[in-house]
Amino acid sequence: MASDTRTRMIRGAARMVGTRGAAATSLRDLAKEAGVPFGSTYHHFPGGKHELITEAVKAQGAHVDQLIERARTEGPDAALAALTDEWRKVLERSDFRVGCAVFAVATEDDPDLRATANEVFGSWRARLAAVLTEHGVGESQAARLAWTIVAAIEGAVALCRAEHSLVPLEEVAAQLGQLVRSIIGPDNPADSQPAQPAPRSRRRPAR
Repeated sequence: MASDTRTRMIRGAARMVGTRGAAATSLRDLAKEAGVPFGSTYHHFPGGKHELITEAVKAQGAHVDQLIERARTEGPDAALAALTDEWRKVLERSDFRVGCAVFAVATEDDPDLRATANEVFGSWRARLAAVLTEHGVGESQAARLAWTIVAAIEGAVALCRAEHSLVPLEEVAAQLGQLVRSIIGPDNPADSQPAQPAPRSRRRPAR
């Protein structure tokens, strides 16, 4: 039960930080989001708000790491599709309110949280670069391309929230796929087939 409560608090914190950022979120807000008594927060997170948000950022990072790893043997297209599908679900389920908690803390003033965010981004880049090198991309180019993928997807998620539309994510994912396939080339036929396109979404009016 304690483990379930802690997990619920971490997931709730990731949602809230992805929506409002860390600075605008209090520990009481985080407890309310998770549906737990405020007094129990220090039992699970003695370090308070900072510890809870740090764990939430790390958990979101680990989740994306797992998505990339699961798609690893299928190649870069599968990894891109996994990332795109994940953010599509997050955006749609939250009506474009929830973004990336990692990106949120990376742009705030807390140096410890920024360091945690940079570690997460670094892990994503390393895993993406590994997928790319395993499918024929040179190491230096794979590293640069991994930077491009992470930056483009994170930016697309922010634009989707601003526009209340999935179009930025869909367009960016399509362009990234074309870029990756152009670099891999015809020598890797298994990787040269584009991922199945997502159904085109309609723009939602801003609220």
